[in-house]
Amino acid sequence: MVRWAVPVSSRRVGALTALDDADGPALALGDAAARHVRLRPDGLQPALGDAPAGFVPWAQVRVVVADVPTTWWPHPALGDTLVPLIEGIFGGSSGDIAETPTFPVRVTTDDGAVLEWRATPHYLSGYRRRDAALAGRLVEHLVAAPNARVLLARPDDVLSRLGEILRSR
Repeated sequence: MVRWAVPVSSRRVGALTALDDADGPALALGDAAARHVRLRPDGLQPALGDAPAGFVPWAQVRVVVADVPTTWWPHPALGDTLVPLIEGIFGGSSGDIAETPTFPVRVTTDDGAVLEWRATPHYLSGYRRRDAALAGRLVEHLVAAPNARVLLARPDDVLSRLGEILRSR
């Protein structure tokens, strides 16, 4: 049975969204309504909407690399709004998008296998550099510090704190 309901989310910081739905609490890396990777307290799970497509327990994860796309726009929504507007006014076109863009999330397991999952960005133009770097550093920290994974049981609190850190810079 395929479920297509949008996951319940409450807070988002850059490429990360707090989720708490029937599959339990998690941080979604990528657009939670589309392709994303769930960072759960017990492991990693690729998903399309709220339909999971696999699972790797943290105990088997050696490295995770997320190539989160970046933009030079001050806010990615600005780029997503202005580029089509400017193209429409001046008749230019950056080309038709054949498919929804995604970015890779590579998971290396203890046995040396490399899984490449795809995640859909929230913005066609990418994320602010600091938001992309923050997502990458958080994932690296979760891999390196097993004790930190317990925080994923309260994803909204994690993103609230990350939001405060970003605002204080």
